[in-house]
Amino acid sequence: MRTLVLCLLAALSTTLPVTLLAQAPTSVLARLILAEDSRAQNDAELATLRQGLTNRDPNIRLQAVRGIGRLERPDLIPALTRPLGDDNVNVRVEAANAVGQLATTAEGVAAAKSRLMMRAKVEQEPRARGAVAATLGRLAYTTAEDVDEVEAAIARVLPSKTSTAIQIDALLGAAEGFEALARQSGKISKLKPATLDGLRAASVLEGRAQDADKLTRIRRFATLALTASGAVTRPQLEAGAADPDDEVRRLTMVAARGEIEGREAVVAKGLSDANGQVRYEALQTWGRQLQKTSCDPVLAAVRDQNAHVALLAIDLLGNGCPRPAPAIDALKSIAAEQTTAGNWHRAAHAIVSLAKLAPADARTLLPRFLGHEVWQARMYAARAAGALTSADDLIRLGRDAHHNVREAAIGELVTLKRPEVAPLAIDALASPDYQLVMTAARALSSSSDKADAAAALRRAYERIAAERKDTSRDALNAVRDALATLGEPALPEPTRYSAPLQTFPADQLASLANARLRFTMAGRGAFELRLLLDEAAVTSWHVATLARSGYYNGLTFHRVAPNFVIQGGSPGANEYAGQGPFMRDEVGLISHRRGTVGISTRGRDTGDAQIFINLVDSPRLDHTYTVFAEVTSGMDVVDLILEGDVIERVEVVSPKS
Repeated sequence: MRTLVLCLLAALSTTLPVTLLAQAPTSVLARLILAEDSRAQNDAELATLRQGLTNRDPNIRLQAVRGIGRLERPDLIPALTRPLGDDNVNVRVEAANAVGQLATTAEGVAAAKSRLMMRAKVEQEPRARGAVAATLGRLAYTTAEDVDEVEAAIARVLPSKTSTAIQIDALLGAAEGFEALARQSGKISKLKPATLDGLRAASVLEGRAQDADKLTRIRRFATLALTASGAVTRPQLEAGAADPDDEVRRLTMVAARGEIEGREAVVAKGLSDANGQVRYEALQTWGRQLQKTSCDPVLAAVRDQNAHVALLAIDLLGNGCPRPAPAIDALKSIAAEQTTAGNWHRAAHAIVSLAKLAPADARTLLPRFLGHEVWQARMYAARAAGALTSADDLIRLGRDAHHNVREAAIGELVTLKRPEVAPLAIDALASPDYQLVMTAARALSSSSDKADAAAALRRAYERIAAERKDTSRDALNAVRDALATLGEPALPEPTRYSAPLQTFPADQLASLANARLRFTMAGRGAFELRLLLDEAAVTSWHVATLARSGYYNGLTFHRVAPNFVIQGGSPGANEYAGQGPFMRDEVGLISHRRGTVGISTRGRDTGDAQIFINLVDSPRLDHTYTVFAEVTSGMDVVDLILEGDVIERVEVVSPKS
């Protein structure tokens, strides 16, 4: 299958980089954006979007289709029947995606499936066929009959033994659809042998150099679909481990977690791969599946030049080894290393692992972390103290000056079910940090002194509600839940304070069309983002406005999840401290590929200006999180970022700057 003749049967076009900004009437575009941002709460706003569907300008029709899809109202699926057959292929592609967004109920799924299946029978343009296939694959089916019918429809474009030509764009959409179908519907119905054979052929597909990016993505999606189906074979593992694409090799290391003959040799090859992300995934697989047989690869990885790989190895040693002595010696040595404000990670990870593996040794070294100058190191000290069941140390850390250290300590005391947590939790309820309040509320939900706990929780609710912040929603709900657990009367649900935009400076977007957001990281270097203005106009404008105001300067990337994302832009350096009022999602067609930048949320339309950068392809985030930018330079800097690294400044710059 690697020598299949590949041909494009239609002109290739992708997204419209600045088409809407350059061609669509600004006033009409602004009205559509405002109607979408309001979620069409009245008839006039919905009428604006409906009227856009019949506009003579295809760019306006596209924006109207996108806006209707973001309403997520199943009753509007019939409104997109005509756009599914629009003369303009870009509109048809957008309509297929929007139909999937509208399918938020069982009835909506049925309606979406029916219209997409009909479209699949007549659509000839490869990219539109691919969009229909991708959307069909991701719908939330509940019956095996639906899954099997959709599988058969998507499988028509898969390569087979008799294939001589392939529509690359159609196959790319089908592979994406099968990834979602296998991941979401595998428990309902497994993919058929013929489909799996087609995916295996797609997982090793090669072709013309000008099609390389799409062919690479096809191989990635096919590998993901086969892994989700538990259908990866030894030949595929071996081929994947030798693939020229770093991401395919990384995904092959994930696939090796299945019970496949010969996987140990494949994982060993991954451990010596030139790419750090492949080594990281191989080490993760070794730790999960093979560490009980040998810790030698883990001990060797402690010295890996890639910091993320080395930190993972330190973490894995805490899970135990057949011969514990070398692991204990390594952890003791690392935990005793000299640390600085920018070089605390190895020692902090080591003390936590040592606490699990050799408690007596960890108790000797823990004091150097309890009063560490870096609050993140003290936070790791709380985790180590939890593993050591050291209540005295946790009580000390529960009074720490930094809210994230207090939160970690109180969380550990809750896990240990220690009664000493109650007074710490009551004090924490007065904190302005919502994550700390949430953990404190959880601690008090099982308090033996229900009267004092309930009184403190009610005071916290009244104080936080008076702040009138969208970002307080999770904290208020945590307090409400704790009071309910204590048997107290129900409190009102949190109010949403964000209001729809009244005006939108669509004419200003053109000034951002060629601009970049330059992030300068303290001690690391800089990277730049290109805003995806056509896909996420309001989000792009909002983030650029915050950047110009200096909002992000001095904040950190507080969450670093290697081979997934880095997340930052929180004034409190945690998930629950962000800028309010909430932003509305602008979920679209752009996939969460490596280097794309999204907005972190905790439910629909709850963006608080925290951003995340995808370190690898993460299609499971598609259609859930807004993608508003992509890294255009400095991805090597992004890869180096560690937990707590400081964003020195963010600037809006022109390409010549």
